[in-house]
Amino acid sequence: MDWKRAFWAAVLIGGMATAGCGDDDAGGDVDSGVAMGDDAGTVGGEDAGGGEEDAGGPDYLCDYPAAPYGTSVGRKFEPFTLQQCDGTPYDFVNEEFCAPDHQLTLISIAAGWCNPCIVESMQLEEEINERYAGMGVRVIQIITQDPEFRAPTLEFCQQWVDRFGLTNVEVIDPDQITNIYFPDNALPSTIIVDEEGTIRYRENGASDGLISLRAKIDELLAED
Repeated sequence: MDWKRAFWAAVLIGGMATAGCGDDDAGGDVDSGVAMGDDAGTVGGEDAGGGEEDAGGPDYLCDYPAAPYGTSVGRKFEPFTLQQCDGTPYDFVNEEFCAPDHQLTLISIAAGWCNPCIVESMQLEEEINERYAGMGVRVIQIITQDPEFRAPTLEFCQQWVDRFGLTNVEVIDPDQITNIYFPDNALPSTIIVDEEGTIRYRENGASDGLISLRAKIDELLAED
């Protein structure tokens, strides 16, 4: 994390039911490519693929690993930009990711029709958000569909947040650019990414009380 400290120093100086929905098969590793979607979201920055390779890569706030990206543990996670409930774009690589005290990002992918996702969301605030507050753990929940299997709207996003009293980052993925992480609708899909952009843990299906997820977070935090 030295590069993050250096980055911010330069700035200062210069101015979550055991079974999941669908088949619980996380599948093999996928090298992610171009994500579709006009306004709702993108993967890998403004221009995620095609054309000549840009040696500089996307203009992120701080250093982030370049492609290739993957979906299995040990691979680099492909960053995204998705909309929050109020319509504001949310970049995976942002001030919170780049902060010196950031250690882990927990990503929970859910859908409104998925009962285990609902169970997990009921536990998310107390078992994850509150438990790890101030410990360098960022939590992002991504909603991919509403209860009628339709693309989620900003209104449904806010209703979801209000229903479960969530204080974590909540975004919508109407074009399902993150579906590479939940083949066969194996939701919820939970991913932990470390401060270097490496996928450290993956889980499909809601754990009872989020016990296994908390255990993994504790294990990873103890490494630093």
